[in-house]
Amino acid sequence: MAPGTASPAWPAPPTWLTRTRVLFVVGKGGVGTSTVAASLALAAAKGGADVLLVSVDGKPGLGPLLGGVALGRDEQLLRAVDRQGGRIRGRTISPQQAFGDYLELKGFGSLLRKVASAASFDVIAGSTPGMEHLLVLGKIKELDRSKAADLIIVDAPPAGHATPFLRSAAGLRAAVSSGPVRDQADDVCALLADHARAQCLAVTLPEETPVSEAIELVADLAELELALAPLVVNACWPDRPGLDSTAVAAAKVQGFTVSAQGKRALDAAAKFGRARLERQREQVARLDVELPMPRIELPRLPVARLMPADLDHLAAAIAVEPTEPASAPAPASRAKGRA
Repeated sequence: MAPGTASPAWPAPPTWLTRTRVLFVVGKGGVGTSTVAASLALAAAKGGADVLLVSVDGKPGLGPLLGGVALGRDEQLLRAVDRQGGRIRGRTISPQQAFGDYLELKGFGSLLRKVASAASFDVIAGSTPGMEHLLVLGKIKELDRSKAADLIIVDAPPAGHATPFLRSAAGLRAAVSSGPVRDQADDVCALLADHARAQCLAVTLPEETPVSEAIELVADLAELELALAPLVVNACWPDRPGLDSTAVAAAKVQGFTVSAQGKRALDAAAKFGRARLERQREQVARLDVELPMPRIELPRLPVARLMPADLDHLAAAIAVEPTEPASAPAPASRAKGRA
């Protein structure tokens, strides 16, 4: 089934999700980039797309999160969406894997390839800053060029490494004048600069430090002139108007009494909830002002550990058109690099 077609039971993927063939998911460690990447993959697959989910940090947990096995270097089917016709495949891409694949692409035999890979990789990586990143990006570029999937979703390194990861090709392109490294850097730069082929999606939490880092990260991505997908604010607490009531008042409305111990516990829980929601509102308002771009807010799920079934809720929440910030300025003043 062609990407974008869907059965009546599930909406078509939002236009921003299917406008490119490669989507890099980036964010500070701990904000849930892997969960968001898996949710994006499921939303696209439920809309009929053939999705390849790639982990560049070797995170095997993406596979079980989607109901499959731990990711490895070989592609494996993680989930098929029966009626919609979409599917999700997954794999890891480490620099060592990418180097071996590059040697294979250049025609090295299997034995010679193993020897060359083992002997040369550490030397090349150690003597050429950015080479490890370029090898991984080069492999992703080859997957895109060969049309390995309708959509390739890349779970990129954490925020502190995401910009060097994406900047590596431009750095090597400036440092190397000719040869295979320059050719690879040129091809990767062409992929990243093409807003019809690749885009980046930043993930944050509605908390002060993650929001600060998201603002810096998006500024870096815009400086690189990369296409920007909507910002995802993950794990948002739901608004609970009843938190403004005292335990006694709430119990009276419901027609029952509450003990003194129960009153103290409920009032303490309500106080925590009010404080948490107030901090969340402050950070969302800050995003309105400091990062005025379309965004999607994903709910915080009340589970100790996410299971495959939980992804359906997140995929449904992410399969919507993004909202504009409450205080969005005129389009001319928005972040440079938006697609």
